[in-house]
Amino acid sequence: MNKATEILNQLDQCNTDYTFPMLDNGYVYPAGTKLSVYRDDKRWVILIEVIGFSYRGGGHNGISNCLHVYGNCLNYPPGTKNENFLNLTDNAPDCNTFDEEEDFYLNPNCSSFRLRNEVLPIIHDREKYNSLGIELEDETKVMAFEFLRLLDALYHDKLVATEIEIRERIPIDIPKIIEIHEWFHPDVANGELPSENETFKQIAMSLETGNIDYYSPTHKPNTNWTNWPFGGTL
Repeated sequence: MNKATEILNQLDQCNTDYTFPMLDNGYVYPAGTKLSVYRDDKRWVILIEVIGFSYRGGGHNGISNCLHVYGNCLNYPPGTKNENFLNLTDNAPDCNTFDEEEDFYLNPNCSSFRLRNEVLPIIHDREKYNSLGIELEDETKVMAFEFLRLLDALYHDKLVATEIEIRERIPIDIPKIIEIHEWFHPDVANGELPSENETFKQIAMSLETGNIDYYSPTHKPNTNWTNWPFGGTL
C-alpha cells in the first residue's frame, strides 16, 4: 500500500540531494512545467517536467525538458539523470537558429528552426513577445531563453514529454490519475521542503487513498516563470 509519509520522505530526500525541481535555479531560465501523477494499489509515480534554458549549454544544447521522476517502482534512483534531459530544438536545414559567435541570441538572419523535427518559423517580431508578457532585455536582440518562453506560450504541448518518452521511464501499465501544468510549488531555495508544501501533501494523500479529490489547492499556482525572477541569473 502506498503511504503518504513514505512518498513525502522520498521527495524531501531528493530535495536534499538537489534532484527536486528548484524553479529559481540560478543556472536555468525556467519556461514551462508539467506534473503527472500515476498510481495503482501498490505503486506510485510523480513525474515533474521543467522546461528551461541553461547558459552552460548554450544554443540548442541549452534548451531542454528535464524530467524529475519519483516513485516506488523505478528501475533507477528517484530524481533525475542525464538521460532524463530531453533535447527539443535544432537548426533548420537552411540556417543556424542562434548567432554563431554568441549562441545565447537568435540569429536575426534565420527564419526557421526545428521543434521535435518539425520546421517552424522563428518569430523575431518584438511585439509578439511583448503581447505574451515577455519583456525583451536587449534593445536589438532576442535572447535564447526569451525565445524558449515564447515557444512554451505557443507550443507547450510540443515541449512536454510524449507518452513514449514517459513510458520509457516508468511502468507502462501504471494508470495516470492527475495531470496539471501549473501548481503551487515549494520555494526550496529558501528552505521550504516538499513535505511542507500543500501541493505535494495533497498529492501524497491522493496516492495513498486513490481519491484524487484530496488534490484541492487553496493557493494560487506559482510555477509560471514570472514568479521565479532569479532563475538563470547567476
